[in-house]
Amino acid sequence: MSVETAWHRSVERLRAGSEPEDDLERAIAGVLPRGDVSGLPADGTRLVVGSRSTGDAEALPDEVVIGWAGEAKTGAAPADGDVDGYDRLILDLLEAGFRPLGERAAGERPSFRVVRARRDGYRIRGYRPGDEAAILELFRESFGVELSPEHWRWRYVENPRGGPQVSLAFAPGGELVCQYCAYPVRWRGLPPGVPVVGHQVGDTMTRRSARAVGRGPTSLLARTSRHFYLTHCHGRVAFNYGFNTGNITKFSTRYVGARVVEDVPYRELPKEARLAGLRRFGRRYELRRIAERSEIGAEFDALFERVGERYGLLVERSAEYLRWRYPDCPDGRLGLLAAYRRGRLAGWVAAKRLPDRVEWGDALIDPAERPALRALVAEIREAGLPVAGWFSERPAWWSRELDRLGFVRRPEPQDLVTIMVPFVCGDAVELVRETGFYTKGDGDLF
Repeated sequence: MSVETAWHRSVERLRAGSEPEDDLERAIAGVLPRGDVSGLPADGTRLVVGSRSTGDAEALPDEVVIGWAGEAKTGAAPADGDVDGYDRLILDLLEAGFRPLGERAAGERPSFRVVRARRDGYRIRGYRPGDEAAILELFRESFGVELSPEHWRWRYVENPRGGPQVSLAFAPGGELVCQYCAYPVRWRGLPPGVPVVGHQVGDTMTRRSARAVGRGPTSLLARTSRHFYLTHCHGRVAFNYGFNTGNITKFSTRYVGARVVEDVPYRELPKEARLAGLRRFGRRYELRRIAERSEIGAEFDALFERVGERYGLLVERSAEYLRWRYPDCPDGRLGLLAAYRRGRLAGWVAAKRLPDRVEWGDALIDPAERPALRALVAEIREAGLPVAGWFSERPAWWSRELDRLGFVRRPEPQDLVTIMVPFVCGDAVELVRETGFYTKGDGDLF
């Protein structure tokens, strides 16, 4: 029996009031309210086969039950960014203003999937040039602070790994009401065959007036994140990661596939702490403040290649990345300080001075030059201020160095947790827990 025959036979049997008798009929009934097959829309049933499209999704009736039939996915990466099969069907519905209300799978060869959706006029689509004005206005309403156009372009457009990677939801009247976005970074230490790119997710937001649209998996944030996953993530990247707190953490773990890795590892060097041994070791190193991107050259690549394996799984701290991440960043408070011994780069730190603390955001130190860390920390200190930062317990040698310096573990002030959404790298959470090194500079909060 062909898939077309099977689909139409099942639909007609259910419309005639028959009890579901196979997996396909149970899947169709399963997407209907309380399984009541009398809820099958009279003119709203469709079948999509394989990589075919739904046609003109705008012409669909306002409530539809659509079946998709095709072979199960192999897990291979999509070619040239293409999205097809069931994923294409869902994207077509989201972009045409439909809210998926129920989904069920049935069978394996071929596999059937069934979705019920209702049009509510909230359309999800990718970024288009000119959207940034509405994005910045939504950011201001959502977070109560300004994000400058320069900072937005730096983060999402000028990133050397590509972008902008943004999914947006618009109300029926055209107002921007939701955003889910990320910027790509390269990671070192992932298993063979896994893409080296992961997404740092940030600036997710929903306009207050639209937060009651849908619930849980049908909310605008869930729909917008799904659009982003289908467009930019599935089969393309190792994982998404970010730093969340409160309700957004609960939402992300319940509805968008996120998993909590751990509490953000926060440490602080008290303002009264003394750095023992500084006179003995500190004179070994020449310290240079990096003011221009041209000062970050091949020696930074050489340092990362020399020591990267000693850190485990970490963001690739190449010269190209560092030039973008620090000198190019519009936040003029960020500073990069490097330590040299006999002309060779021994390590560097990134920090900025805030009214109540020095925020230490990033570092890479040659383990053979550990005293350089003491000299660098002493240089970024400010009288009367603690030095605070996020530093994972891994690798063990790094954690011990922080202990020797006098850094004390404290609860992160905002109760932030590290979260991940695995894609191609299915064991990403376990990898980070075992070998992951990360700092505040690996996110968008520094």
